[in-house]
Amino acid sequence: MKNTNALPLQILEILRQHPDQEHLISMPELQAILESEGFPSNRRTVYRAIEILREYNYDIRYEFHKFYSGYYLLPYFNEAEHFILSDYLNQQTTLSNQEVSTIQAKLQTLASPYHSFKRKPRAHTNNQDILSNIKLILHAIKHSYQISFYYFDYTISKEKKYRKNKKRYILTPYAVTSYEGKYYCVLYSEKYQSFTNYRIDKMETIRLIEQPVETIAFNLDEHLQTSMKMYAGKAETITIKCTTDMASIIQDEFGSHMIISEVKDNSFTVSLKTAITPTLLSWLLLFYNRVTVIQPAELKEKLLTIANTVIDTY
Repeated sequence: MKNTNALPLQILEILRQHPDQEHLISMPELQAILESEGFPSNRRTVYRAIEILREYNYDIRYEFHKFYSGYYLLPYFNEAEHFILSDYLNQQTTLSNQEVSTIQAKLQTLASPYHSFKRKPRAHTNNQDILSNIKLILHAIKHSYQISFYYFDYTISKEKKYRKNKKRYILTPYAVTSYEGKYYCVLYSEKYQSFTNYRIDKMETIRLIEQPVETIAFNLDEHLQTSMKMYAGKAETITIKCTTDMASIIQDEFGSHMIISEVKDNSFTVSLKTAITPTLLSWLLLFYNRVTVIQPAELKEKLLTIANTVIDTY
């Protein structure tokens, strides 16, 4: 006969397979399973073990029905929560298939065994170091350490081409964030006194510089306002005139950090703070007949240059 001290944990493992009113386990059934596994099945001992689990915040419930009754363990994540987390994880394309599978398996232990979502797997990176690199970066942020790393892009032949002639970057990390299935590290350069976003799957051989440095005030939400689609730059006030059907699109793209200064029947004028980046230019060009830039002049000139280049090309 096994040690009764392990009885609560054994009951917990059994109850994980009974997550709702449709999958109840009666006391006699629970006793029979425990008996077959070498655990005492005295009702009082089982009741006490269940109470111990409840004291540790396991939501164990007992249901009475007309023809049957029994216990079930409410999962930590319900079906909708499990779906959202599982789906979000599957979208993180910079994680490898192995990393996704490992985390999915851990997530499954906190959800109902009957809530398993089968979906077509997305293309994931072959880079097996993303999680370990994120762990390293978070450690550096916690202790105000700098990190050094190589940074690369891919050529047309899918080979790595290192920036700075493969000289190591030495920068201070401030945050880890994600966008469209990719993870980014927000790093600060003392040399340029500015923040820049680097894709973690393109950061190679990350090393800690275990010497704390003095950090500056940083707000991730404010930084992301000037990082349209993760292209960072100096925040500027941009004023644009939009057709009224752009209201929802503007709200989705820039959130509540904008000021509407004029509203007419068919248009409205809005000012917002963002950086003049390639992604901002492409976004404005996407809505070329619905958005007109009023200021700054620099932005208007950049758009005019693009327009003339297109004319010359075609």
